Amino acid sequence: MANLILDNIYVILLLPLWIFLIIMSARFFAVYVNDKIIYTLTLLASFFGILLSAVSFLKLDTVVEQSFQFLKVGNFTLYFGLHVDKLALIMALMLFLISFFVQIFSISYMKNESKRYRFFAYLNMFNFSMAGLLFSPNLFQMYFFWELVGVMSYLLIGFDYKNKEKSEASRRVFLMNRFGDTALIGAIILSSYFMYNYGGNLMFTTLNFTDMNIISTLLYAYASTPLFYIICAMFIIGAAVKSAQFPFYTWLQDAMEAKLPVSALLHSATLVAAGAFLITRLIPLFSIDENILTVIAWLGILTALICSVLASIETHPKKVLAYSTSANFGLIFLALGLLNIKAALVFLIAHAFIKSMLFLCLDENENYVNYVTFLLGGLSLSGLLFSGMIAKEMIFDGLNGAFAVLFCLTAFFTAFYIIRIALVMIKDKELVNSIHFARFIPIAGLFILNIIFYFVIRSQVSYKVAEPFWCALAGWLVVYILYRRDLLEKFTKTPKILENFYNNVIPPVYNKIANALNFIDVKIFANYRPLLWISGMGVKLAGWIENNIMNRTVSLTVSGAKKISELDAKIQSGNVQAYNAYAFIIVTIIITLVIIEYAYIIKQMT
Repeated sequence: MANLILDNIYVILLLPLWIFLIIMSARFFAVYVNDKIIYTLTLLASFFGILLSAVSFLKLDTVVEQSFQFLKVGNFTLYFGLHVDKLALIMALMLFLISFFVQIFSISYMKNESKRYRFFAYLNMFNFSMAGLLFSPNLFQMYFFWELVGVMSYLLIGFDYKNKEKSEASRRVFLMNRFGDTALIGAIILSSYFMYNYGGNLMFTTLNFTDMNIISTLLYAYASTPLFYIICAMFIIGAAVKSAQFPFYTWLQDAMEAKLPVSALLHSATLVAAGAFLITRLIPLFSIDENILTVIAWLGILTALICSVLASIETHPKKVLAYSTSANFGLIFLALGLLNIKAALVFLIAHAFIKSMLFLCLDENENYVNYVTFLLGGLSLSGLLFSGMIAKEMIFDGLNGAFAVLFCLTAFFTAFYIIRIALVMIKDKELVNSIHFARFIPIAGLFILNIIFYFVIRSQVSYKVAEPFWCALAGWLVVYILYRRDLLEKFTKTPKILENFYNNVIPPVYNKIANALNFIDVKIFANYRPLLWISGMGVKLAGWIENNIMNRTVSLTVSGAKKISELDAKIQSGNVQAYNAYAFIIVTIIITLVIIEYAYIIKQMT
């Protein structure tokens, strides 16, 4: 059974993609699809993702790769496929677990939305994109799915596109991520160029993860030191933007315009986790030079501290949790920079369970059970309870000097903003005793996973209560004292220095750069005669192409369409038996083509 699952692990990608196509094609062709069918198919796709990931993780003994030739240009051959190892399976299991509970929550949450079918289609496509990213065998395929994840997050955040604020927020998120994506593709192209010219093996050109140790060594040997640093910096920028690290964390605030289930999904272990996953995959490259790892560690701890301070003076619950996401992924970057991979992975999983649960607790159904669950999740995120506690102690173990001090400060502020926002949530509100079971079931499921994960990790590692625990306890105590003395509200009026910098300094600088470029364009290039001559030739060439190629193509298309219509009119005789015969012929042709393509792929793989 286990071997059967491993041999067909690609199903983990095909299921959510297939469900997406079923939902969208049915609506496109005006075929009625019952909501219950959509919900069932969506949940089954995530459930089988959980099953496949869990069984494969338990039975996997070595790395499994399945690939086929996707693109060949001269001597360059790009392969697409799957790279299945323990890291990818752990991340995939976490992805599908979180998605499963978020989808259950969404069934009740989205019941009054007229376009809910589209929402669930996007959820499936997002899972396909993330799974494709996790199981990518090389950096080129990872970048393809990296972009697809960005597109799907844009669609999910801007689901209510008729709402101007939400639409603009999704656009800002998309544009900010393009900056990191540009840096990433630049680093990939430069690395591939060096492998093509100096690698000695054209297989290295695709930057496959199996050979990443050799590729990293060759890149370090043949690239000059400044260029090597630039390539590594571009990789780090790509990861930092996606994981909302300083100074790129602002896009995560815009993402808060999304629906509550989307926030729970994106902030837990999916979108923002992609950056940390990229860093983990490229550890062989970064570990060649200790200075690069130090940069990653400092980037992480500074992000953690800055975003924790900003969360402490924010009053909107969702934005507090958004700052918290950046801060906690900063701690993950710190652990990765110190090569504490195990602690980083444990904290990533713990944070996924906790953060998704906290977001779902922000449901408008304000009751005591949700509130108590939020407090318990806050205790865990602060490092005082369950998996959050053991994960933070694992990261702190071995820290010293400035890293240890800043980590303790972050622990203090984390506890501070969590209990503070909990008090803000119930201010001037009356909690009710009723409970919405359909929405509480996924919250309870995530909370149980948090507890189970704690006991699983506790059985594998030993830890001791250290300074971060007591700093977090002090943070809760300070908030309580301020609350009792009615000083908590005054503290929230602290000026947001960094936010003011982004709002008041960056726009004028950008405006001056834009004016300078406009001056160069209008005053210099517009009056440069050779350039004007070339531009004129381009216009003439474009006109010729339009008149002689494009217009004729359109005319041929129209005439062809008319002939097809005439033929179609003849075919539509009203004879049911004839229709059945046509349908049988078409289905036979499709099945034949699928069998031929499948046989070709199998032949290429063997």
